[in-house]
Amino acid sequence: MILRDIAQRQGISEKYLWQVINPMKSAGFVNSSRGAKGGYVLAKGADAITLLDVISVLEGPVCVVDCVDEPGKCDRSSFCVTREVWNKIEASIKKTMSDITLKQLVKNQKDRESQFAMSYMI
Repeated sequence: MILRDIAQRQGISEKYLWQVINPMKSAGFVNSSRGAKGGYVLAKGADAITLLDVISVLEGPVCVVDCVDEPGKCDRSSFCVTREVWNKIEASIKKTMSDITLKQLVKNQKDRESQFAMSYMI
């Protein structure tokens, strides 16, 4: 699909979409081709790309507090009780995000749109 068409369909600017597509392409989640039938497609199935994959590519590693991933950032890391709590919270967030696929998000969006459309039918 062409960038312009995707941007129009999603109601976002092409410039913003490029800022999303380009890193996803670099990470190997999106392929592009040139020519009359060119455009962008997922490089993997939507069921193989997780929310954690997307967020990690676009925003960087998911990290609740620095000391969880880099204990050396804090002198108290080795005996800090709250670091254990943050570690569990971060693990839970990552697990939840890794359980959600693009396929599920698309299905959920379509379901929501159909429910919304049905509730206003006369």
